[in-house]
Amino acid sequence: MKMKMLKKKLLCLAIAAVMTASNAGCGKGPSAADAMDDSQSQPAVKDSEEKDQQENTGSDQAWEPEELDTSERVDFIIYELGDAPADLDLVEEKINEILLEKVNATLEFQFSTWTDWQNKYNMQLTTGGVDLIYTANWAEYGKLASSGAFVPLDNLLDKVSPGVRELLGEDVLNQCRVGGELYTIPCNYMEYTCNGILYREDLRKKYDLPVPDSLENMEAYLAGIKEKEPDQPLLTEVAAQVLNFKYPWVTFAGLPYGLSINHDTPVQIDDYWFSDDFVDDMKLMKKWADMGFWSRSILGNDNESQDGAFENGLAVMYVSGYNPSKAMSVKETLAKSHPDWEAEFIAFGQTNGVIYPANMQTNGTAIAKDCKNPERAMKVVELLLTDPELNALVMYGVEGVHYELDEKGVYHNLSERFTYEGMNTWNFRNKEIMLSSESSVELNKLFGEYEEMGAKMKYPNTDIFGGFTGDTSEVVTEDGAVANVLQEYLGPLQAGMVDDVDAAIKQLRDKLTEAGVETCRENFKKQWLKYCEEYGYQ
Repeated sequence: MKMKMLKKKLLCLAIAAVMTASNAGCGKGPSAADAMDDSQSQPAVKDSEEKDQQENTGSDQAWEPEELDTSERVDFIIYELGDAPADLDLVEEKINEILLEKVNATLEFQFSTWTDWQNKYNMQLTTGGVDLIYTANWAEYGKLASSGAFVPLDNLLDKVSPGVRELLGEDVLNQCRVGGELYTIPCNYMEYTCNGILYREDLRKKYDLPVPDSLENMEAYLAGIKEKEPDQPLLTEVAAQVLNFKYPWVTFAGLPYGLSINHDTPVQIDDYWFSDDFVDDMKLMKKWADMGFWSRSILGNDNESQDGAFENGLAVMYVSGYNPSKAMSVKETLAKSHPDWEAEFIAFGQTNGVIYPANMQTNGTAIAKDCKNPERAMKVVELLLTDPELNALVMYGVEGVHYELDEKGVYHNLSERFTYEGMNTWNFRNKEIMLSSESSVELNKLFGEYEEMGAKMKYPNTDIFGGFTGDTSEVVTEDGAVANVLQEYLGPLQAGMVDDVDAAIKQLRDKLTEAGVETCRENFKKQWLKYCEEYGYQ
């Protein structure tokens, strides 16, 4: 997925991410979920309609779709993350020609861009400006669903699109439930989105440096390039996320409130911020900063200044926001722009032993609570996901204009105006009709290797944390206070921009204690242990 910039924004507090508390720490505005809690309106499809259907969810009952009234045209707006492709208007026109014929509806695609995406996303949900919207666990899907931002979908699935329930299966749909209710239709594609680093392999070979697959080797790799090419910039990001090489945690972003949990012992909750490990890690970041691995002004870097740095030779490594799919995309780009360069990706899990496919909440489509016609919107989602012609348009653009297929049916791009998955519509991926590209062959091979690694874990190939949704409603004041402390005191520590690490850590800890971090922690622990008990994680 094209998520690097998004991940950087989410991970501005990196290892010590505070999840919902980090909204303030990352400079985001009020959460859409918080606004929904204050002014929640009735869902467009009322629970009284076929309420007993919930008891049939997951049964073997065969549902027949109801015939929709399509006599009146409906114009929908769908909201996706990221930047719009240059040929959006052309592709949108082709999509709407088909939708008008099939269901007398049209779609207007709107995009957040990656700049200030979270505030824009929240605004769409609080102002009622969209009908359909991309959802993901990293975009607060669980919290937003709990607050009433989306229409419950079980009734709609069985009334309008029972084939989608059959296609996805109850196991997949159950991963997307919040409080027992389904609020998003996930894509039909299981993907390893394990984070890691993308680095210049050609420079490693040129100077006979170690593969940067551990903290020690990464230091030697960066120091070696700095020695041989002192004018070559190394990193444009704070490197705290690479501490994942060291820790087999349940989530690469770290747990709320500086807690830590290892994947194979999910009910054992440890304290990271107040540990000796944290002290050692922050001293390492200080050492790397003093070695000149990144600029002294790094905390002032915005997303736009970082985007494309690796591709343009302004960095030799990306250390956050990269997964296998994104890495493959960059490698394809470099093959054209810098054929003499070589890039390689290393997942943190290849070193720490924790690797798993993404929870199915990662890429989904929700119907917003203010949708003008939820039944027709559900049908549009079904068509975009399952109709081969529509799916090809929304994923790849216009055949013959934006891409062509070779004799083996493999995708080849023809225009930069619309590339593979050029509208960021990861929510409509469907493995049954997905086009293979040259990179996807390599990607699937890599996924096979990850699957073998993940099979060796105590909970094989399972994203334990991905299905968890925390509720901070009882600790709103403390949660916000902790986030403010992190914004002021944690960032400089992680960037190595403090004179005395021990003194800075003491100050951080004192401020966290004053802010009520222990109250937040107890609230989280109670919910996490209940979640683990419910799903059998011990």
